[in-house]
Amino acid sequence: MLSPEHLISPALMYGQNLGIYEFRSQGSRNPGIQNPESRIQNPESRIQNPESRIQNPESRIQNPENPGILKSRNPGIQQSCNPGTQECRNPGIQESMIHRNLRISESQNLRISESQNLRISESQNLRISESQNLRISESQNLRISESQNLRISESQKSQNLRISKSQNLRISESQNLRISESQNLRIAELQSLRISKPQNFKISDSQNLKISKSQNLKILESLNLRISESRNLRISEFPESQNLKISKSQNLKISKSQNLKILESQNFRITESQNLRISETQNLRISESRNLRISEFPEFQNFKSSESQNRRTLIRTIGG
Repeated sequence: MLSPEHLISPALMYGQNLGIYEFRSQGSRNPGIQNPESRIQNPESRIQNPESRIQNPESRIQNPENPGILKSRNPGIQQSCNPGTQECRNPGIQESMIHRNLRISESQNLRISESQNLRISESQNLRISESQNLRISESQNLRISESQNLRISESQKSQNLRISKSQNLRISESQNLRISESQNLRIAELQSLRISKPQNFKISDSQNLKISKSQNLKILESLNLRISESRNLRISEFPESQNLKISKSQNLKISKSQNLKILESQNFRITESQNLRISETQNLRISESRNLRISEFPEFQNFKSSESQNRRTLIRTIGG
């Protein structure tokens, strides 16, 4: 018969096993039944997880929020990945990031859905290139502030920028919005497009901008709108309840065989020392009860028409 000192209780066995596990590496190969965080129960061990402590600089030592299980995709650390690389899987873009570049290239999809916020602040660049889709849906906010650049360029072909379902697109504080090379910018279903504080809005190289269905387009106060080279400016479909206002000596220019259509009881307003340029066979369309507002800083506005266009002709065309 064995003496009591020869007997080892299950609790003692668990305690010894747990003590050994704490001093071992993260990828413990101990398949002990008593260890709940062994390789069998833990899917994020070193063998199954390629992003272990060796490859992942955010291991237990660097990550104070990691209780012992490696989580390379921990949302607590927002700057865990390099925004310049394509392998970055962290969608978080924090205001603490300064002078960072976010590039999405080579036929990739960026989708933001279900009441999410996309904020890019403090002089950052957002670039989307090479046949990519940018979709923002379901009551989301897209805000770009503090001298930032939003560029969709660099040999891009057949790209779609769609913002749908009661979303807000705001660009403020001396920012540039450029869409080039056969791209489509569509804003649908009760959305607001606001550009404020001396910003530039440029659409070039065979792009489409559509505004339709009871939307508001406001261009006020020292802004530049240029339409040139055999283009069509049409405001059709329920022209009764539409308002087109261009105030304080502003510039309206559309160049190179482009079409500007505003449909179904919409308002067209451009305000506050901004530039709206549409060039090279592009279409500007905004549809389905949306608001396009460019506001703030009502000073020094010029109204000019170019290439065999008269101010009266433009006003008549604008008035439908």
